[in-house]
Amino acid sequence: MKTLITTILILFATVTIFAQNRFDVFYVAGNYNFMNTTPVNVDKNYESAIMANLKIPIVFKDSSIWYTSIDYQNFSMFNEYTIPDGGPVSIYDKFNLHGFILRTGYIHKFNEKQSLQILFAPRFMGDFNASFSKSLQLGGILMYEKVKSENYTWRVGVLYNQEFFGAYIVPVYYLDWNVTSKIKIKGLLPVYGKIYMQPSEKLSYGLHFIGLTTSYRINEPDFENYYVDRRSIDVSAFTNVNLFDNVFMEARAGYSLSRDYGLFAENDKIDLGLPLVNIGDDRTRVNNEFDGSPFIHIRLIYSIPVN
Repeated sequence: MKTLITTILILFATVTIFAQNRFDVFYVAGNYNFMNTTPVNVDKNYESAIMANLKIPIVFKDSSIWYTSIDYQNFSMFNEYTIPDGGPVSIYDKFNLHGFILRTGYIHKFNEKQSLQILFAPRFMGDFNASFSKSLQLGGILMYEKVKSENYTWRVGVLYNQEFFGAYIVPVYYLDWNVTSKIKIKGLLPVYGKIYMQPSEKLSYGLHFIGLTTSYRINEPDFENYYVDRRSIDVSAFTNVNLFDNVFMEARAGYSLSRDYGLFAENDKIDLGLPLVNIGDDRTRVNNEFDGSPFIHIRLIYSIPVN
């Protein structure tokens, strides 16, 4: 059932900088997951997160764009582990993970209906205890866009990142479809998405989906050469309201179908990572698996009109 629901919701979509009425310049967000208590964490268990994003597009005379996006993310979560009989007692009882993600590159417009995106995407992903060089990842984005009509745009391409567990490749399809004047579907499948109604410029509401796979280098007592493989699949209902001028607030409430923090040794890797499946995954996990949970998400957005 989880696989079926995930497959259906992957067909939903999200907002990007083209073919839309507004451009989100900056946002800051907070997320809280109400994790169930477990035999390991009997008193409390939760995940809290802080996220921010800044976009800087520079438009040239030929309408091509040099695009830059900077993301920050912080996740705090209790570690789920059991001590083997006779094994060492670890004090690594809580994840505190940070990510800085840069996406920058050239978006070339061949004409009004066709363009090509080539973005470089380096990352710093770690706990601030691991060395800077060991916390770096390299990646990139390549996408071709076709504007079929004023109500329909598609893109096809690939995302690549050298995660700490190995190469991670995501074939993607972008959809921007105004089904009617009020019903919209936008998405970068299978990464994230929205299907929503927009009765006015100041209000929209609908369903939201996001599926993320990221990894973080850590350096903790008894875990000096390890990484965390974080995976999440979140489904939620949302509403987006114009508070004043160009400032919006988006509130989401939903359920994490998957919310996991796998802990692995530095050299324990897979052959290839793809969405929803790993090829050649014979890794030995050293902590417990996590369960799904309900969550709430609040986001403040500075968004400017582009039409």
